[in-house]
Amino acid sequence: MTSQQPELVKGEMGNMPTSEINDTSPINILIVDDEPKNLTVLETVLNDPGYRLVKATSADEALLALIADEFALLILDIRMPGTTGFELANIIKERRKTARIPIIFLTAYYNEDQHVLEGYGTGAVDFLHKPVNPAILRSKVSVFAELHRRSRELGIAHRMLLAEVKERRQMADQLRSLNETLELRVRERTEALREQQLRLSQAADAARLTYVEVDFLRHEVRQAENFQAVMGYSSAAGDDAEFSSGNGFLLSHVAPQDFERVAGALKDFGARQRATKLDYRVLGDDKIERWIESEWFVEYGGDGNPSRSFVTNLDISERKRAQEQLRESEERFRQLADSMPQVVWTARSDGSVDYYNARWFELVGVPSADFSDFASWTKIIHPEDAPVAVGAWKVSIAAGDPYRAEFRLWDWRLNRYNWYLGRAIALRDDLDRAAKWIGTCTDIDDHKRSEHDLRRANQALEQFAYAASHDLQEPLRNVSLYAQLLQESHGASLNEEGEGFVRVIIGGAQRMSRLVLDLLAFTNAANVDPKAATAVDAELVLQQVLKDLHLAIQESNATVTHDELPPVLMNEVHLQQLLQNLIGNALKYRREGEDPRVHVMAEGFDKEFRFSIKDNGIGIHRQYQSQVFEVFRRLHEGSAKYSGTGIGLAICQRIVDQYGGRIWVESELGRGAIFHFTIPASAAERSHD
Repeated sequence: MTSQQPELVKGEMGNMPTSEINDTSPINILIVDDEPKNLTVLETVLNDPGYRLVKATSADEALLALIADEFALLILDIRMPGTTGFELANIIKERRKTARIPIIFLTAYYNEDQHVLEGYGTGAVDFLHKPVNPAILRSKVSVFAELHRRSRELGIAHRMLLAEVKERRQMADQLRSLNETLELRVRERTEALREQQLRLSQAADAARLTYVEVDFLRHEVRQAENFQAVMGYSSAAGDDAEFSSGNGFLLSHVAPQDFERVAGALKDFGARQRATKLDYRVLGDDKIERWIESEWFVEYGGDGNPSRSFVTNLDISERKRAQEQLRESEERFRQLADSMPQVVWTARSDGSVDYYNARWFELVGVPSADFSDFASWTKIIHPEDAPVAVGAWKVSIAAGDPYRAEFRLWDWRLNRYNWYLGRAIALRDDLDRAAKWIGTCTDIDDHKRSEHDLRRANQALEQFAYAASHDLQEPLRNVSLYAQLLQESHGASLNEEGEGFVRVIIGGAQRMSRLVLDLLAFTNAANVDPKAATAVDAELVLQQVLKDLHLAIQESNATVTHDELPPVLMNEVHLQQLLQNLIGNALKYRREGEDPRVHVMAEGFDKEFRFSIKDNGIGIHRQYQSQVFEVFRRLHEGSAKYSGTGIGLAICQRIVDQYGGRIWVESELGRGAIFHFTIPASAAERSHD
């Protein structure tokens, strides 16, 4: 960009803000190297607030990044597993979107001239050898970054110029169109006024609205053309000028049941009011009864006598019928609600209760008590449940969300508290606002008591399992110990068959011991109290797990990597069990002839964290993916290579369930697996609360 260019831009674009042309956003630079430490070095060298560095460890990651973002420069390592840097450069240059991205090759191995020529042949703009001189790399990167920034600014300026030209053309077209439209509007105005009068007449007919105007000074009566059709009269209002005084023409058509009320209202109106409004029934000459809503306006002269009267009459028969249907519907609703075994109640949009069915008054036993406000339920709600029940209702009212809470209500018939499930949903208006609430209270006392009894039975069963498992340890240790002593002391005198028997005894005792330990862990997994959980640093827990699995990692020549892990709200030992079981399985179920690669990651969502453990192992067939979490379920039963008790994943599921999360696996046979589990972000969102 030359020194004259800013002036040219300013002259042609008028008051265009310079900030719209001068792009100061960070420049995207993609660095690709399969060695994380090399990426760290490049990131350190190119640390600059004007750059946004995007890292990729493979050609696939680099291609995904190029699809997602626009980059000013690509710094590419040549020697990578799978797709090499040269191959990746060829792919990039073949794509129209990325063909113009400058590429700087970095290598510590390709030093021959033919390699350099090959690099330039793929479209590279430079070829640097490792270790890279930081100053040179920064200088080259700054040049390409500035070129990219200038290119973006020129693109923005070009688009702005095109937009301004387009806008000026549009303004010229609009001026021409406006001149043409002005003449057309002058011609259309008279016709529009006539059409407007017609539409008003049609609207009045559709709305069943009419009027009568009386001029007392000129002795004239004017009425709408639809007066007789709306009112059902066969003669005109002007046939009897006494219409305005409340006699004659009007009263002759008022239904008998409303005659005295209308006559009295008109008499009072004529005596001391300037406007009045009332509804009544009329009997038309067609023998049809109609509901009419009339509104009178009177103007008085200087002598105190009326000078002009104007009356509008609206046929509200449909409204009255709808009101009657609504009343009948409400009556049916009340009869239905009274016949239900549940407590049924309704509330206004602000939460004030306006109706209870008969079951409520049977429950509280005091029909005269004031329960118009939900907060007044504290008179009969158990003190321990009142804060949660009332607080949840206030939250629902504020947000318009469905209400749900469990609480105990005092039943005067049983003279004790009973458990109830309270629910309410909002009926919404046309603007999606809560206009009305319908709620129920369902007696769940038997269910809660059964649940309590079942919980006690489960606790007793778990205690028994714990005690039995604990007591089995000692005899198993004795069996294993004495079998080993027999082997050591009398091994020389045993034949081959005898030695086999001893090995079977020792192996069986050891497997039984592992099974007992896993049963103890499975039993302890049920004793999770999410409310007692504290914030745990998942990074530190993972480091401890990797130390515990150090020997297995070393023996299998495995690589375990991880992203940054968040702190989570749970017991540290439970997170440790989850990670140790899942990473341990990834090491155990590895493919023949391939070193295990395990990656641990975590993502945060609105209400939960999702942990994922990805491996390159033997994988799991789709039909067995839900079965692997069952107790004692082993897909390789009898295999010495994949030994185990079949309880590890069941323990994981039990722990996750207790915290209100989920666990599942995504896998294809022979292509590795990804185990996922979720943990709620806060105690308030746990399913047990």
